[in-house]
Amino acid sequence: MKVNLKKVSIVQIFRFVVQIVFFIILPGLFINAFSGLKLVYIAIINGNFSIKNNLFQLVEFITIIPVTILMGRFFCGWMCAFGTISDIIYSISKKLFKINFKINEKTDKILKYLKFVILAFIITVIWSLGVSAFNAIDPWNVFGILAKVDKLPNISYVLSEFPLGFFILLVIIAASIFIERFFCRYLCPMGAVFTIVSKLKLVKIKKPSGKCGACRLCSKSCIMGIPLYTCNKINSGECINCYKCITVCPRKNVSMNIANEDIRSGVAAAVAVTTITGFYYVGSFVAKEIGSNVNNNTSTVSSNTTSNKAAYVDGTYQGSGTGFRGGTTKVSVTVKNKSISNIEAISYEDDAPYFDRAYNSVVAEILNAQTTDVDTVSGATYSSNGIMEAVANALKDVKLSKSSSTSQKSAATSTPSTSESTDTSTSIVSNNDTENKLDNSTETSEASLKYKDGTYEGSANGFRRGITTVSINVKNDKINEVTIVSNNDDAPYFNRALNTVISQIIKKQTSKVDVVSGATYSSMGIMNAVADALIKAEL
Repeated sequence: MKVNLKKVSIVQIFRFVVQIVFFIILPGLFINAFSGLKLVYIAIINGNFSIKNNLFQLVEFITIIPVTILMGRFFCGWMCAFGTISDIIYSISKKLFKINFKINEKTDKILKYLKFVILAFIITVIWSLGVSAFNAIDPWNVFGILAKVDKLPNISYVLSEFPLGFFILLVIIAASIFIERFFCRYLCPMGAVFTIVSKLKLVKIKKPSGKCGACRLCSKSCIMGIPLYTCNKINSGECINCYKCITVCPRKNVSMNIANEDIRSGVAAAVAVTTITGFYYVGSFVAKEIGSNVNNNTSTVSSNTTSNKAAYVDGTYQGSGTGFRGGTTKVSVTVKNKSISNIEAISYEDDAPYFDRAYNSVVAEILNAQTTDVDTVSGATYSSNGIMEAVANALKDVKLSKSSSTSQKSAATSTPSTSESTDTSTSIVSNNDTENKLDNSTETSEASLKYKDGTYEGSANGFRRGITTVSINVKNDKINEVTIVSNNDDAPYFNRALNTVISQIIKKQTSKVDVVSGATYSSMGIMNAVADALIKAEL
């Protein structure tokens, strides 16, 4: 028995160390793997699937699935950050609070089908129909924002942006106190995928029932509640290879097996950890190199072609945006021949895996489309928005228009250095003596226009391309009132921008005002809608 206890200590301590390491270095691995599945599915139904063009977004998916086919749900038992938290919560509740709740075997079996229902709903409704309303209630998003070891969890940000998602996460945590691996057993859609795929696994756990006693320790120790006493070989896709059944067996009757040959569980674990880690980092390096080449090629094409979508004053400009977990992303944008020719990241406070995942793809799309209104990268939405917001801020005062292109170009040529810093880390900047020459030129140009008295409507895209429509009232050549007619923006961002932007527009008598930090796209939606209405009011 002492030998068995030593064995338990070695294997389970090794597993716990691996769990903690991966929680620290790659907490979002499971989220990104599911996002990779989403990308593959959408690309296939749209008929534009390409591993080369989407390699960075598929690294985690490509890394984990082959190992799952070979060894089963090893990732869930050893490397999933959400699973690690679940294990810690349940372990504390069992040892500290003496909670030993056991769910009925039949009920457990039925509830395990729930994760397949959730997966089917996500695929058929959210992915196939493009419904984004459920993003705010996704507990994975909330967990991804909070799961950071070098900073305190940003609870206030989560409560303001994802209140319902945070509530659902709290419910999952509460349930995990009583039921081991509650989320993994019943709710995890990626777990449903792993359950299906791991049916093909080659490495299995063998347990000849003829050599078993009456203890049923293997079944009692199973994290996923599998009735191991009923089988000779564990073929269930629910098994997450935690190896507790192996280490707890007093008769040493449970073992790892491949092609009818026994293998040591520690060796199997080491091979799986090394394989997944190697695949991930090699894949990330290759994807980054491919992405850099794509960006360089796109930059060359864009720099030689004036886009029909936008035209900007030549120069180099800086801007900042808010990325994942509220981190600031700062970029430098180069405009040549009125087109965006290059985008470089100066600094970012984002998480590197998410930022790297988003950067190459978003930059390539912006350079190709010559607009910041591009699609976010699946699995790195907030990092993508941070990059797009930073580029938008860098370019917000240098876009040429029919009414002001001449004055803007003249101002930018005479004072290029004054327009090189646009940072949204400050919410609203005073518009008195601190305005640069480019801003003054723009405002003077628009303010000098003569408007017809009356009421006019204008529309523009805000956050996530939601259309904002405004009504402006012009009286005695002045913007007298700005009213929101409708908006398809996200309420928290829109409400944050609304009053400040409108009051600044009326005060300065121009649509070119400062954006509100943390609500850049919503701010620009309001400003551009007012600009659209002013065009209709021009004499």
